[in-house]
Amino acid sequence: MIKKSIFNSLLLATGSFIGGVTLGVLLTPKSGRQNRAWLTGQADELTDWMERRRNRANRKGRVKLHHIRKNVHDGLKQNIPDLYEATERIDLTEQELINER
Repeated sequence: MIKKSIFNSLLLATGSFIGGVTLGVLLTPKSGRQNRAWLTGQADELTDWMERRRNRANRKGRVKLHHIRKNVHDGLKQNIPDLYEATERIDLTEQELINER
């Protein structure tokens, strides 16, 4: 029920916005060419703004992912011993390793 209410509110807000922009363009004292040029300029600015926001979010996401990977790696390294280091001090000859079963 809540999702339907949110969807209806979003639909109403979007419709009102589009209706307001349309009415504003129709009632403006500027010519159609001027309105189209203005709308094109505004759309370009919005596109640039969105691109900057997307790039910033992408960078932040990569940094966060790097920190998560590093924390997981460090956590695993602390809790799981390195087998090479753990077996480095075992005094066994090659012959003892071969004969051991």
